[in-house]
Amino acid sequence: MTLQARIDRLLAGTAKVGCLLNPLSGQVRKRMPAIQRALKQIPALLILQAHDAPTFRTAIQQFLKADIDVLVIIAGDGTTHAILGHLFTALPPDEWPLVMIVPGGTTNMTPLDLGIRDKPDRAIDRLHDFLLNPLAPNLVNRPVLRIEQTGAGAIYGMFFAVGLVARGVKFSRSSIKQTGITGGIFTALIMLRSLIGMIAGMIRGHQRSEWAPVELTLTQADGRVHQGTYLFALVSALDCMLLNIRPYWGQEQAPLHATLVAQHPRRLWRSLWPLLSGKGKSLEESDGYYSHNTDSLTLHFDDEFIVDGELYRSSSLQEPLRISATHPITFLVLKDTVNIMTHSIPGSAGQLPIRLVNEVAWESNKTVSPDLIPLVDSVIMRFGESVEAVMLYGSCLHSDISLNEGIVDLYVVVDSYYKAYQKRYLANLNTWLAPNVFYLEIPHEGKTLRAKYAVISISDFEQGAQFWFHPYIWARFAQPSRLLYSRNNAVKERIHSALAHSVVTFLKSGVPALEAGIYDVKEIWTRCLTLTYAAELRAEKESRAHHLALVNLNAFTRLTEVASPMLTGILERLENGKYRCLTDPETQQKTLWRWRLRRWQGRVLSILRLAKATLTFNNSVEYAAWKIERHTGVQVEVTPTMRRYPILWGLTIAWQLLRRGVLR
Repeated sequence: MTLQARIDRLLAGTAKVGCLLNPLSGQVRKRMPAIQRALKQIPALLILQAHDAPTFRTAIQQFLKADIDVLVIIAGDGTTHAILGHLFTALPPDEWPLVMIVPGGTTNMTPLDLGIRDKPDRAIDRLHDFLLNPLAPNLVNRPVLRIEQTGAGAIYGMFFAVGLVARGVKFSRSSIKQTGITGGIFTALIMLRSLIGMIAGMIRGHQRSEWAPVELTLTQADGRVHQGTYLFALVSALDCMLLNIRPYWGQEQAPLHATLVAQHPRRLWRSLWPLLSGKGKSLEESDGYYSHNTDSLTLHFDDEFIVDGELYRSSSLQEPLRISATHPITFLVLKDTVNIMTHSIPGSAGQLPIRLVNEVAWESNKTVSPDLIPLVDSVIMRFGESVEAVMLYGSCLHSDISLNEGIVDLYVVVDSYYKAYQKRYLANLNTWLAPNVFYLEIPHEGKTLRAKYAVISISDFEQGAQFWFHPYIWARFAQPSRLLYSRNNAVKERIHSALAHSVVTFLKSGVPALEAGIYDVKEIWTRCLTLTYAAELRAEKESRAHHLALVNLNAFTRLTEVASPMLTGILERLENGKYRCLTDPETQQKTLWRWRLRRWQGRVLSILRLAKATLTFNNSVEYAAWKIERHTGVQVEVTPTMRRYPILWGLTIAWQLLRRGVLR
């Protein structure tokens, strides 16, 4: 059966799904009960457990015999590497099932590069929801490395390394991995140990063989030869490594990335950041740094190497290792992968009621002041082609405050943080704790227009609207907002879908905290908004939630009505326009406990975001003092010491205001 036929079966809801689970993989061991519960939700799922070469081979044979359309791999990079090898041996790629990789291992480099960052059980839940409504899957095409040497079978994988990187991974398998540490911490420890080994080698003149550099000859497809002693050599079909490390800067239009770093590179410590951050264009080959993209290459060396974390050894110095790119294979990625996929089909609103999507679309498309245009143009000019959408929300929308008096609240939605920013540290800050917040001030027709704008990726925006535990996104965008700019209709539909999800998430999270009884719309939204305000450190009056519910009552009435089909068992609409809350005491207590967790989480996140804002927000101290006075009437004197130590000042003032009950 062709791949297209399998995609057609998937969209028709008749796809056969198989799941290979490695019970020994790092994340799987930790989350096995949750994974098993999630898998039980998927009917007619063929589940096979495998943990070594013989069981992998047997499992693949069983899956192919069952003619599955989707193969779900819940394991680490090593298992994925083995499964790909068996599939290449069994079938040509255009007859494969769609492959979905769930991060179940220790490092999970391949799924992370594809954009899959969910915990295994959450990823399975996402698959379950998708199978119920199989609309518009994200399909990512990626080639695979084919590594061949005379006298040995072909090896298939996504990442090849020799030298320092291979030695670090070898060390991890014997030491770090035994501790049970996984994820980014695991990767950081490998890097740290590799650097220590490199430094020790330099001090001892590379007498320690386990950390010695590697002697190799690399021949490009065009015949160009690189020969010498190198700290490491990398070849990858992935766009980046773990921790968003991207040691590739080749400009050629080819699928494989190859990088060499010489044994004694010049200005090594100064070059580490550009080498790791994808800014290697500034590095010179004459200084010992070289990177290019290629379809194939050959390597001569006599040493160990790794493929996707698995250790191998070159069988012969005389016989080269030949690395080439296979025909691309198709991955099913149930997460936005903008800017890293080669082929994608935009996501949809899923089970959302069409009336709800239409309602938020109508609300977001309402006319706004033309004075906003210069502000929108300014942020688009700053972030260029990375801008997907610009949105208006906040007090200038929900009140009568003029643009001359207030500060406009904008959200700038981008496709990729690393495409949006020239400075890598800003992209890292945005990735680690979205959004980044900036201040904008521009003259316009004799007036000064001011805006506070938050930068967030469209992926994080969608995730925040539907899945984030903390209400930072869905509490804000459950309220009416305006879409001031969108790149195209596909982006507009995704924004509308996220706004609709925000309404549903807001009500599903807030209503069960209410006592069972009959409420009008104003009371429902007032009490739910109060919960969300309490989940952040905010200088707001206690009446703020009631004010928002009052000024937006018509919109909230319509939103609650059209969202009610998603609230079955929580909220029942009555004929008089009121609603009956169906919460039982046990559910209410559990919900209130979750809100207490959100409140403590929010305090930590608020402090972290405030600290981060001192790096991104001009005049952050003055703005914070102004906002406190505006919302609470409490005047905070800004001193030179505050400006010099904004983080320390922020923590001190926040504590004082908390004790006085100003911050809640």
